[in-house]
Amino acid sequence: MINRDRIFDFVDKDLQNIQNTFKHLHQHPELAFNEVETSKYVRQELKSLNIPFREGYAKTGILGVLKCKNPKNRIIALRADMDALPVEEEVDIPYRSREKGVMHACGHDAHTSTLLGVAKILSSLKDEMEGTFLLVFQPAEERYPGGASTMLKENIFEGYTPNVVLGLHVIPDIPLGKIGFRTGLITAATDELHITVHGQGGHAALVRDHNPVLAAANLLMKLQAIPDKLAPVRGETILAFGRFIADGIMNVIPEQVKLDGTLRTLDEEWRADALQIAAKMAKEATSEYGCSCDFCINHGYPSVINDDSLNTQAEDYAKELLGEENVTTFDKRMTGEDFGYFSQRYPSLFFRVGIGSKKFNCGGMHAPNFVVDPDALRYTTASMAWLAINFMKEEK
Repeated sequence: MINRDRIFDFVDKDLQNIQNTFKHLHQHPELAFNEVETSKYVRQELKSLNIPFREGYAKTGILGVLKCKNPKNRIIALRADMDALPVEEEVDIPYRSREKGVMHACGHDAHTSTLLGVAKILSSLKDEMEGTFLLVFQPAEERYPGGASTMLKENIFEGYTPNVVLGLHVIPDIPLGKIGFRTGLITAATDELHITVHGQGGHAALVRDHNPVLAAANLLMKLQAIPDKLAPVRGETILAFGRFIADGIMNVIPEQVKLDGTLRTLDEEWRADALQIAAKMAKEATSEYGCSCDFCINHGYPSVINDDSLNTQAEDYAKELLGEENVTTFDKRMTGEDFGYFSQRYPSLFFRVGIGSKKFNCGGMHAPNFVVDPDALRYTTASMAWLAINFMKEEK
């Protein structure tokens, strides 16, 4: 019988190895679509476990295929992302990043080491279960168009139709030892806006009309009406521009100004409306200053939507594993997550595992002081393995 005590026994016996994997990956971060050495490491670990795999998805992605008895009974897919971020680490730990300007500032090293730890547990128990586990090691969660979208376009699940797709994310907002769930929509849809304003350049004393800098500033201010006044639900739309380039000098007006921003929404109908409104505003606001603009949209990640039934089951399973007091509900976030592409196609569950630690100041996601307490890997590994096993036992 597979019970919680056996799972924790497996995890505790292998925890040092899981933590060593995590520390190795943390020292050797790689950016999106360039996870070459990370992919090589994963392949070596799967080979050591005698787990067959397919490779080359989205350049560096891997699909491990772990067949139990009666492999067509149920198909459970488990996903971990592998890429790091272009951030210079500021945490003084022995295993800090060795790559200048690159670090695992979002916990993907913890996700990958967790899935490798889970793979070892599931492999040890495969003769006691029926079905197939698909182990998805995904590149490029952090970079548009996203590894999930690319892998799905490349038909990563060819020959299989997952009954469930599971994903997790570590998070500092939840204390160590606790895990969180939420049903329905849990992350924002994210779109990129790239705007170029065209006007008349020249000497600052002579350019009277058609000033693209003023037109761009006018546009920037007017666009804020979208989240502040036009959004159907206050606080559930973000429109922010992190790049505003007017590449002139003190007394020279440039001929064009570039703006790059992000639109984040929690409703698909409003998402489409907001993009249309933004495009219309851009043309009107720039024309007020005698200028024109190019308005480009990169349609980004969809929202992650958790299956209601799976979420209810997962909460019950988690309470069996950790106790009711250690299972919580997390809030919706305006962050993006390309696991949404999986949740569009298959019954999916994305849960969060706490890393809020007394030993470490965890910092913020994507920040140079972000750090994962290695002790959290006990709970990431146990929870993902436990959920995968219990979902495998469900009736079709």
